[in-house]
Amino acid sequence: MTFSVIVNTVGRAKPLRTLLQALEHQSYLHFEVVVVVGPTHDNTLDVLSEYEGRVRVLRCPVINLSRSRNIGLLAARGDVVAFIDDDAVPCQRWLEQYARLFEDPTLDGCGGAVWAAHPKFSLLQFRLGVYSSLAEQIDVRSSWVDNIKHSGLGTQWVARIPGGNAAFRRQGLLDVNGFDEFYEFVAEEADLTLRMVNAGKNIYPVKEAVIYHFPASGPNRVVFTNKGRWWMRSRSRIYLAIKHGQLVGDSAWAITHSSLMSLWVHLVWYGRLFRDREMHLPNLLFMLTKEMLGGLDALIHGLFMPCGIIKREVAEAARSISEPILKFKNDKSMNQSSVDPVSGYIPNISISEPSLRLCLLSSTYPPSQYGGIARLTNLMARGLFELGHTVHVVTRGEREEVSFYDGAYVHKIPNHLERYAQYRNYPNLFATLNYSHNVYEKVQRLKINDGIQIVDSPFWQYEGLVTLKSGIVPVVVRLVTGLRQITAIHKQQVDEFRLMGDLEQSFLEQAHYLLPNTQATYNAMHKVYDLSSANDRFAVVPYGIVSAPEDQVRPFEPKPGDDQRLTVLFVGRLEKRKGILDLFAAIPQVLKRFPNIRFVIAGGDNSQSDGFKLKTGMDYPAYFASRYSKYLPSVEFKGMVSEEALQLLYQSCDLFVAPSLYESFGLVYLEAMNYAKPVIGCLAGGIPEVVDHGVTGTLVEPETPKALADAIVSFLLSPSKMREMGLAGRQQILERFNYLQMARNFERVYRQVIHASSTQSQ
Repeated sequence: MTFSVIVNTVGRAKPLRTLLQALEHQSYLHFEVVVVVGPTHDNTLDVLSEYEGRVRVLRCPVINLSRSRNIGLLAARGDVVAFIDDDAVPCQRWLEQYARLFEDPTLDGCGGAVWAAHPKFSLLQFRLGVYSSLAEQIDVRSSWVDNIKHSGLGTQWVARIPGGNAAFRRQGLLDVNGFDEFYEFVAEEADLTLRMVNAGKNIYPVKEAVIYHFPASGPNRVVFTNKGRWWMRSRSRIYLAIKHGQLVGDSAWAITHSSLMSLWVHLVWYGRLFRDREMHLPNLLFMLTKEMLGGLDALIHGLFMPCGIIKREVAEAARSISEPILKFKNDKSMNQSSVDPVSGYIPNISISEPSLRLCLLSSTYPPSQYGGIARLTNLMARGLFELGHTVHVVTRGEREEVSFYDGAYVHKIPNHLERYAQYRNYPNLFATLNYSHNVYEKVQRLKINDGIQIVDSPFWQYEGLVTLKSGIVPVVVRLVTGLRQITAIHKQQVDEFRLMGDLEQSFLEQAHYLLPNTQATYNAMHKVYDLSSANDRFAVVPYGIVSAPEDQVRPFEPKPGDDQRLTVLFVGRLEKRKGILDLFAAIPQVLKRFPNIRFVIAGGDNSQSDGFKLKTGMDYPAYFASRYSKYLPSVEFKGMVSEEALQLLYQSCDLFVAPSLYESFGLVYLEAMNYAKPVIGCLAGGIPEVVDHGVTGTLVEPETPKALADAIVSFLLSPSKMREMGLAGRQQILERFNYLQMARNFERVYRQVIHASSTQSQ
């Protein structure tokens, strides 16, 4: 089966380039690309010249989407024609899904889901929609067959096929003589579907064959504004209601009501814009005039000229054409870098092997949250994208949506609590199991549509557990602090936590590969979980970050005089494991020696979860105020801060302190070193593999407030040491803890696991 992918474009060279780059990655091979270019004044033809010999380029003399579609249809040579908007990106298996569907010889047309994925506009635009003969539409449904909800006016409802993601048998389109060219902008696909259904064709939408839509400005609209030729909508809807309402026997009142409502909706909208001063009087009068003229035009054409489509003899001639398609893909296509569909940026890197399609899990994710795992996953996504790979991130959200952010398609999913009812009495276990199952369902969709090859899951809360158990795709696990370790530190012996620890054990034992961030992390996990079965399936991958621009780096500069007010910064959750109580105890000792020192503590209070509030009746800031009230003027509790504010805190502090009792790695140390700040940590977990004692900072024994205070004082007494160690830390970021190096290490493991899994399946 061969496909003709038809792209209709006017003045949108940048998104068109992105689309063509994305089509390089299609899993299906047998397709051509036909681009129909309308009147344009940008560099669209220059972009297309880069694909000379691979893309068929045609011209449309007017800005009329239906005529442009007909020009592409008549030139198409594939068995199936697939339409996609020029400001969209198809999923990797887009055509493969359509090819599978069209194996059914009775199918004449179908359309897949459309996700608006721009960060400014992210929602599910279309899935299993329906349309009526009176221009009523429902765009998002769980089924297009059952429980059709409508006004009661329309007598015929059909499946709606989105014009920007549609596929039809070429023969079937020619049988109904193509698109009605009265529709210059919208509703052309609804009219086509109604005509095809009335001609006995089998048409239906599907959940799969997904495209990601990134709205771009064009001659008919300016995105993210109120500017556009909106009268074209009501013009098209009125024409459709008259044309098809008459055909199926809708009453004159029903047709009139539908037509007037199409106009009324726009008139009310214009009135609100004028009231809110978003539209000025001349523009309002212009729009009202266009609405009235467009409605009259639709009335005349609907009553007297309900045609305007391809001439029948032209369609007959096109049916007899049997030339082969001009194949778009070549031998280098799969080795092309992925593309940022928002900016159009393509990493400038040569890929010797096919680029990968990866799925990273992280229950929290920027820009809404910047916790440790969220921050790391974001850095991984950025690095892997820069290496040319396509990255999908699955995270938690209030509603299901997709947006492209920092090199990755970020899929938000709500945590529906619909399964594992036997564990309702264990709220944490119940929630984590349900979320893991919801993640699995999203991963399943991503495998079907985007062809993901591997899932990378953090160990914390075993997000990838159900996906691992399903066996649909290999799962590697990033080792971070586990619940068993935390409950041991806090001495919490609870049945619920024991059960969750057992799931952690199962997760580790069955994972395809383990990725500790330090050797110490692996050793600590081995003691708690017994990883003897994993000795041949783990690799240490140190984390890395994006180096700050040189002009933002602030090495310590001693100031003349003894009254300089230096700042000591702590970043992390306020809980026992992060050593906050040790810092509290050290602060008075430091202030007795250096009363001008200022301590800044940034991070959310976690006293409820770690049991501190239950034990003391206070959160951590209140505890400090009660216990150390004398020193409160020298301490500032920031609470949770934004990413921008956090970077400013790192940049402006003089010394960084994080006396954690245990850290599997400690990304906060790197973030402070990035701005040339000396750091103080503890001889615990993986911290000694991050902080080079005596070179980039100082390490003390955990839970030793006096030693911590002495380390802070030692730095304050030696400004030269602060500067030298800060600069040494900055050098470590540039040479060793770089996010691209981290991504290369992850890539190496991913390829190894994918290859092993592929070999086993054969």
